[in-house]
Amino acid sequence: MPLAFSLLVILLAAAAATPFADGIFVQHTVYLLAPLMLLSAAAAASLADLTALTPLRRFTLAALFPMLWMVTQIAPLPFSLVNPIWPTTAVALNEPSLAGRITVDLGNTLRGLTWYSALLSLLLSTILLAKDRKRAEVLLVVLTGVATFIVLASLSQIVLARTALLDLGLAEHNSLALVGIIAALANTATIAMAAERQLGRTGTLFPLNGPFLLRIVPGIAGLMMSLAYLATLERIAHMLTALGFAIMLFIAAVRRLGYRPWPAALLAGLLIMMAGAATLSQERPATWADLLARSRIENQDSVAITRRAISDSSWAGNGVGTFAQVARIYQDYAVGIAPRAPSTAALVAIEWGRLALPILALFGLQVFFFVLRGAVGRGRDSFFASTTCALVLVAICESFVDTSMLNPAVQIILAGLIGLGFAQSTGRTSAL
Repeated sequence: MPLAFSLLVILLAAAAATPFADGIFVQHTVYLLAPLMLLSAAAAASLADLTALTPLRRFTLAALFPMLWMVTQIAPLPFSLVNPIWPTTAVALNEPSLAGRITVDLGNTLRGLTWYSALLSLLLSTILLAKDRKRAEVLLVVLTGVATFIVLASLSQIVLARTALLDLGLAEHNSLALVGIIAALANTATIAMAAERQLGRTGTLFPLNGPFLLRIVPGIAGLMMSLAYLATLERIAHMLTALGFAIMLFIAAVRRLGYRPWPAALLAGLLIMMAGAATLSQERPATWADLLARSRIENQDSVAITRRAISDSSWAGNGVGTFAQVARIYQDYAVGIAPRAPSTAALVAIEWGRLALPILALFGLQVFFFVLRGAVGRGRDSFFASTTCALVLVAICESFVDTSMLNPAVQIILAGLIGLGFAQSTGRTSAL
């Protein structure tokens, strides 16, 4: 699979251009390379490689649900199911035959469907290519390097802005918060990988030879830069970073204690429910509008607009990619700037609908527990799966805080790391 692997590395490296190029450039790169990469990887895969993907059949519904949901939003439907905007428009235009849909913007929802298909191709290609341990190591280093590069670029912008006494704004400042957490956890994984390889060869971390230092020093430097960037963010980012490290530490502890995968997954689920119950008891959410309780955004007008939009949103949503159009309905007259969504979860509730939000969250937890079992059950190389496990749960929590998950570079990096974790969660010693 040399061609597919080369395309994957190029595609992941393109995400590093985010601080300097428009997100459209990154998206077009994915549109171009992802289908070619999947076809090349599938054509070169052996029967054993394809057989190893059998455990992933349980995620067929999770993978197809977003696609089927968007197709449903796009398709012409009976007026009893469509968005109320279409019957109103039909009456206003005196066109009773006007086709009704759930989405209020067909083009944006089609673009959302295309983008999801490209990310799914990237994820499947990564799973096929990362079954090989050597390729998995290279992909981890590339993904870590891309995330660290974006963090370094963002950190330099913050330093320059503060030197020039400029105010970045809270929304812009937190727009790449998840990248900082990804970089911190991924650099920790590269340090663990270097230490495990050294212990496997010599039985001890000493002597500190050249190859070992060449592997571990960049990881330590990247971790320090990531922590420096996270220090500039709000306290919630620090808490989520600590949650990620706690999950990785939890996996290391249960492996050391010799827990089986299922008891470890149940214990993790119990701890997560206890933490969630403690948080919810403090917030006391009563309505869907309370999705904004944890969001961090300076523009309170955007919060108020989003709160009204969520209250009026239906179970089927208004169409993926239509937040800007929907928000303008609740905007004051003659205001030219479109409001920004305070959080990813709020945007999903408006665009995808109230029903889709808990379904997507449950699919995310399904991925979390699967990778958790793989991390605990593997005989070695558990740092791949433990990093993915931590990132999945952190990303779910982060979606209620800001919109960093909507950044194309973040989505590319997450797709690569989830594919890497899936590939290294299954094996002869994974008990899956």
